[in-house]
Amino acid sequence: MRPAAAVPLDAQAREAWEAAKRTWGVRMSDVRLVPGEGDRAGSFAWFSFPPAVSVDPAMVASVGVDGEIESVFAHELGHHVLAPSTRVDGLKIRHQMARALQASGACQVRADDAAYLANMWNDLLVNARLALLQHRRAASEPGIVRAMRITTRPGFDSGDRLWWVYRRTYELVWQLVPGALCPAVPPPPPVIAPARSAEEVPLSKIPERFREREIALREARAAAAQAARALDAVIVSRPELDADLAAGLVRTFSSDPVGGALRFGILAAPYLVEAERAASDDVGTSRSMAGRPCAADGSAPTAAELGRVLADGRMRGAIPGRDGTPVEEGGSGAQGFGVAETLALYETADEDAVLAAYYRAEAAPWVRPYTQRAPAKPDAGLPGPLAVWEVGDDLADIDWPASLGVAPQVVPGVTTRQRTWLDDDPIPAETGLELDLYIDSSGSMPDPRRGSPAVLAGTILALSVLRGGGRVRVSSFSGTGQVAGSPRFTRDHVAIVRDLTTSFRGGTSFPLDLYGERYAGARACDPAIRRHVVVLSDDGLMSMFGVGNEPYADTAAAVRRALTTATLVLLDPRRQVAGAAARAGYDVVYLDDMNAAPAACARLAEVLHG
Repeated sequence: MRPAAAVPLDAQAREAWEAAKRTWGVRMSDVRLVPGEGDRAGSFAWFSFPPAVSVDPAMVASVGVDGEIESVFAHELGHHVLAPSTRVDGLKIRHQMARALQASGACQVRADDAAYLANMWNDLLVNARLALLQHRRAASEPGIVRAMRITTRPGFDSGDRLWWVYRRTYELVWQLVPGALCPAVPPPPPVIAPARSAEEVPLSKIPERFREREIALREARAAAAQAARALDAVIVSRPELDADLAAGLVRTFSSDPVGGALRFGILAAPYLVEAERAASDDVGTSRSMAGRPCAADGSAPTAAELGRVLADGRMRGAIPGRDGTPVEEGGSGAQGFGVAETLALYETADEDAVLAAYYRAEAAPWVRPYTQRAPAKPDAGLPGPLAVWEVGDDLADIDWPASLGVAPQVVPGVTTRQRTWLDDDPIPAETGLELDLYIDSSGSMPDPRRGSPAVLAGTILALSVLRGGGRVRVSSFSGTGQVAGSPRFTRDHVAIVRDLTTSFRGGTSFPLDLYGERYAGARACDPAIRRHVVVLSDDGLMSMFGVGNEPYADTAAAVRRALTTATLVLLDPRRQVAGAAARAGYDVVYLDDMNAAPAACARLAEVLHG
């Protein structure tokens, strides 16, 4: 089905569009009027990036808000002006909602649920500000309030508790009488029926050879039931209080959508979780009522956008409690938002780009740049977007004009702003620094797509070299003939993490034939090139010194003569490789467990850079 053709603005629509732009004080290309396109978009009005606003006038009329078309236009403009404002901020808000769902005990964090909560939060901020701007122009009730009265009539008595909280929040923000947009009393909580346990056969009647397995199965069932009961206990939804808290968030974070997103998500996510667990008939009611989803930009994030989203420290900060007090992630029974959850959230994006952005963000605090004297390109020093100035940041970094523009009363960490800078590090010129990194991807190593400390450790080393102007080559190896990676050194961080996350899940056999071939004829101690070899493995690395690879028994020692340093980072409790490694000239860093690999590689980076 072809998209509907746009129709030109008539005089009335033109006047309403110009008035909406004046309300926000912006300039933008004309709104697209596309009759019949609303069903495809899922709303009667929607915004997209690059900045554009689209409206289905036929659906606007069917909903009954054609008399408030100026407010419809102004609402969509508000998404570009205020929340989310940019596509990257929109992705950040959605990411925070996914973290809130995870922390609230969602069985599965679905991208649609995160996008739905993000839309609710953005709509609350936009409509609250729009009502204020419209009230300044006229003493009558703001148009957006009148429009909300109309759109909240369908499903007014719905049993969806989040839909009630959403409407009650508007009543509090706009100081409307109770019952204006929702019933005065919230719907009762759904009844979560206890899981029925199967009638168990007495153990005495089970054949002896199966009893041990049956006991283990019953213990697993009991543990699952206990976990379900614990989850029911932590799902706390208090509509009256939550609406009041949400209204406070709208006021506090009126100009900081990303800053308040996680806090709002913590209030709203439990309602989705409780409805899911109750299998309520009202599940989904709010999706069709609550402001109607109007974010139509569903294109997958690029590698650059993913990098900017996951590099934001707020995406990894502590999960706040419902009252706003910080609670460490995982502290309330919640699991951390790891690589598997990140991949699921960005399932439409390139998997290699997601993994690269995730491991780069996780590695950033550990990176220790290798240094080598070389000229650096001058820093462009371009001013970037404003960010929240947090308590503990340098006082000199506060941008006072921007902070006072947010609110006349300064609240540290809430209204305070600081200017960020693009390209804030000098770009290092390429040097003769080379890291040849070999990572074990056998079945005993952690799965990179479930969270791998070894991959994180490799990323730390790789980024340290890249920051020093060097190049990296990664080879993933497992059993005989199982080796992958780029044959050349590169500075492409996406390609580097892609090679680091290649996983064969087989046995362990170091690729000595490839290793020797790569360094055949290499000159030893070339002053122009600093060559570092690092091998990350857990066990079975005796193959690197000829065990099972007898024809190549001398290869490791021969290659070592062409290297500046060679280090093995191993989880080898028996220290079985120690003698062979020493004879071949390789240093060994032993790990107590694989979780120690990132810290060990951060220390290794400091040692190697000299």
